[in-house]
Amino acid sequence: MPLFGEINPWKEKAVKRRLENKALKKEVKQLEFSRNKWRNKVDLLTASNKKIEDELKKKLLIFDGDKPKGYGFMILIIKDLMEHKLKTSISFRALALSFCIRKETMQFECKTPTHTTLLNWIHKIGYYQLIRTKEKADDWIIILDESIQLGQDKVLVIFGIREKDIDFSRPLRFQDLSILTERVRKTWTGDLINLELDNLKKELGCIKYAVGDYGSDLKKGLRLANIPHVHDITHKIALLLEKMFKNNTEYLELTKQMSEMRIKCAQTKAAYIIPPKQRVKSRYQNIKIISGWCRKIIRAIENGKIKDESYDKVKWILKYKQFIEDLSELNSIICDVEKIFKHNGFSKSTGKECSVKVEELKTDIGISFKEKFKEYLIETENLLPNVDKMLMTSDIIESAFGKYKNYVSLNPMAGITNLILCIAAFTSSLDESEIKEALETTTINDIKKWTNEFVGKTLYQKRREVLSCA
Repeated sequence: MPLFGEINPWKEKAVKRRLENKALKKEVKQLEFSRNKWRNKVDLLTASNKKIEDELKKKLLIFDGDKPKGYGFMILIIKDLMEHKLKTSISFRALALSFCIRKETMQFECKTPTHTTLLNWIHKIGYYQLIRTKEKADDWIIILDESIQLGQDKVLVIFGIREKDIDFSRPLRFQDLSILTERVRKTWTGDLINLELDNLKKELGCIKYAVGDYGSDLKKGLRLANIPHVHDITHKIALLLEKMFKNNTEYLELTKQMSEMRIKCAQTKAAYIIPPKQRVKSRYQNIKIISGWCRKIIRAIENGKIKDESYDKVKWILKYKQFIEDLSELNSIICDVEKIFKHNGFSKSTGKECSVKVEELKTDIGISFKEKFKEYLIETENLLPNVDKMLMTSDIIESAFGKYKNYVSLNPMAGITNLILCIAAFTSSLDESEIKEALETTTINDIKKWTNEFVGKTLYQKRREVLSCA
């Protein structure tokens, strides 16, 4: 036992161990905190990786599935590419290149289809839509038009839809329609159109009515086929406006001044305010463009935004201010009326709604339009008295022609080619089973045979034959 004043070695050891234990506990606590911190980071990264993997799997689903018989590409790859082509204006070569870029970005092994392969797929889907059997019924409605392309060839396109399938809460979509006829000729007469319509009636059953413009050949063909002809609302209003404005001094002077200003100011400091280009064939369908530009210029002048040299170039417009306001008011009512008819069709309720709209017109040109428009409503109501609602627009076929022309716009010598099958392909639902059946049941020989029978040699082929000989 230690004497008084001496240090107990056991006590010293106990104090030392207590301090060591305290330091170790502190270290353990810090390590546990650090471990939990890193564990949380790992959990977050694991969850993030799983999310990325799930998204990648969803993206890669497009490359997993059945292949059409005789094809080296998965059906979902084909569907993805066809949707990109038919729903956009991308070219075939650009589509193939964009797929190659996407493939490298997503880092997967897959062949890249060539632009020719993509073109063949479009041909086959369009051909399948064109020749597939349509059901016989007594409520078919057709939408038809003919389009002129480079050269003398014209293509007649007829879309069809069952009356029971029309959704009058929205405009028509391509997928709502069936392609019934796609024919190419040097000229289309009323008699030739009548023959096509007679063949259609044998195939479809009863055609209740047709919607289209009042072109002389279409009009005669439908009359000979004894099919009621509903005048497309856009073309009808354009005809009403033409009657009103073709001899209207103010309108003619205004459009002439706009054309002259566009030419004179294109290379000057005032080029930023030049008027829009006026299309000769559809000038009366585009009063919205004319009145819209004029109103904006007048506002800019009044707000002091156009000065000096630019003001001198455009100040002439101020003398037409009242006429432009009247024109703008008329255009606003026309847009409302067209929207009602294009979305909801013609019925007693929509006719009444449009009558109320045109009653808002109080100017001289507005009153003139109102009288002519009411006469048109009465004619339309008496045309098919037994039909509760009917289609009033052929915009969908104009859209199809526009998309087709955009496809061939880069090749001005293409003329009418078998690419017009893309118009038929627009109506495809692009359902996997439908695409698969179209590709498996259609051969390249079918496309060649159809091309030789209904299209013939294109302008480019004729040019190539002549110049190669030279």
